[in-house]
Amino acid sequence: MSTPTERADEMARLVVAAAHQENGRVVTSGLVDTVMKQHADTEHGKANAVSVRRLIRARAAAEGVRVVLTDDERYWAIREQLHHMDGDEVQALRDSIADGGDYDPRANDAVLIDAISMRLSRRLSPRRLHGVKPVSVRLWVKGPEPDAIGTLPEYAPHPAVIEALEILRAADMPLATVPGRVMLYRDWHGPQGPQGAFILPGAGRTLEVSWYIDGAHDERGMRSRDTRTVRAARNQALGDAAGAFRQAGWTVWRVLSRKTTTRCDLRVDVTPPPAEGPQASS
Repeated sequence: MSTPTERADEMARLVVAAAHQENGRVVTSGLVDTVMKQHADTEHGKANAVSVRRLIRARAAAEGVRVVLTDDERYWAIREQLHHMDGDEVQALRDSIADGGDYDPRANDAVLIDAISMRLSRRLSPRRLHGVKPVSVRLWVKGPEPDAIGTLPEYAPHPAVIEALEILRAADMPLATVPGRVMLYRDWHGPQGPQGAFILPGAGRTLEVSWYIDGAHDERGMRSRDTRTVRAARNQALGDAAGAFRQAGWTVWRVLSRKTTTRCDLRVDVTPPPAEGPQASS
């Protein structure tokens, strides 16, 4: 059985190795916590966190890693990163935090907010920031993901998806907005939840069009007394969407449930018309 010092030394070695491999040779509090959680079921995972951090500092110079553990160390490391951003970039960062409101975790990051405020002030930058390269990892969390309007953000640039969304907009059909922020269950499944059409790529060139009503695209978890009304509304909406795509020359399949006694449309599968080939020359 290893001693407390041996356990802490092994855990410090693992954290430094993770910093080299995954964190741009920077040891942060988040990295220490993550590595210790990953090894919580092992003997060295039971090391004292204070001892682990002390040993990391002791070996940092020899290991070629930078330690950013305290608020003061993080403040100056953030200042270094902001120092290498122009004023417009820093202002855009502050604006994005303000736009995120209470749902943006960066708004509660006092160290980050203080660093941004000092960077945007008219005071001269401290001498310690000149000639210093910023750390290679971001020292603050990302802002909220963008809302998914009609499709997920990663699919939005696809030409077929763009055309399909335009067809739905031209038909005055609402597009479901899936918020990038976390929503409570009662907010998601209710009038505040997604409403309207939502598109995801299927097999090949096929796109799958579902229809959200009060945050749900199907009837699972719904009270039986509400099923009939919602089912009829979804069937109608998907039928209208199918008609819009047919009118635009797309191939359409309505996917129905086999588990209900009355008609229940699950989604509409659509495929764009084949691209016109080059005309043969005479």
